[in-house]
Amino acid sequence: MPNLKDKVAIVTGAAAARGIGFNAAKVLAGYGATIVLADLTQDDLVEGDTPELEKRAQELRAIGVKSAWCNLDVTDEDDIADCAAFAIETFGGVDILFNNAGVTVGYGPILETEKRFWDLQFAVHVTGPVLLAKAVIPSMRQRGGGSIINNSSIWALNAHEGAAIYGATKLAITNASKVIAIEHGPDNIRCNAIAAGPIRTDMQDRRVKRESELYGITEDEARATLAEPLALKRVGEPHEYGEVVAFLASDMSSFVTGTTIQMDGGEQGGL
Repeated sequence: MPNLKDKVAIVTGAAAARGIGFNAAKVLAGYGATIVLADLTQDDLVEGDTPELEKRAQELRAIGVKSAWCNLDVTDEDDIADCAAFAIETFGGVDILFNNAGVTVGYGPILETEKRFWDLQFAVHVTGPVLLAKAVIPSMRQRGGGSIINNSSIWALNAHEGAAIYGATKLAITNASKVIAIEHGPDNIRCNAIAAGPIRTDMQDRRVKRESELYGITEDEARATLAEPLALKRVGEPHEYGEVVAFLASDMSSFVTGTTIQMDGGEQGGL
């Protein structure tokens, strides 16, 4: 069982109750971690708002978890610096970073994609996570090491019609994870990525709606297509993703770095 007692974790994209971020935070907390939840406020452009994020922190505190929250727009370098500083000042340092924030805009055929969506997805899925890693690595180094976990996707490993931007960004963060692992292995800082298949979240519901419109099928038909190619014939649950995050955050994976964990229900089939 992972032991995360006395460890401090920042989890981004954590405002949604059904999201991967908050559910991963709950799993980390269950193994003893102190949690800093980070997401956008209602004054920002996309997902998440302060009341919801504050509710999530209150839910954790109600069950005895040390928890705080900070506003974080991962496309804003000042926000990134402020959030890292807040975690360090509030709890003494950072041991775990789960870069989970994501956006789902800009899907469609390549000829119909717009530069602004390329820019936004790269900012959220690649540049922001790397800058946040930069912001917390000095604290991890001072504390004798740490673990950085980046949310990649199975779409980083294969191509999917209509998802050129998303797939490209997830492949980019997968590669960046390897570079962080190589450069900071001597500091006992590990960095890994998780390439997940479909997970039952609000974001997945938006994907279902988008694909029903893209392919001219009903939402029920679109939802069924998510599980059909999987060996397990079901989609994943957020808490299952959280258990993989906890494994990578803990000493149970102390010799695992620079790799990508496939958590896809058997979508990829053979080796």
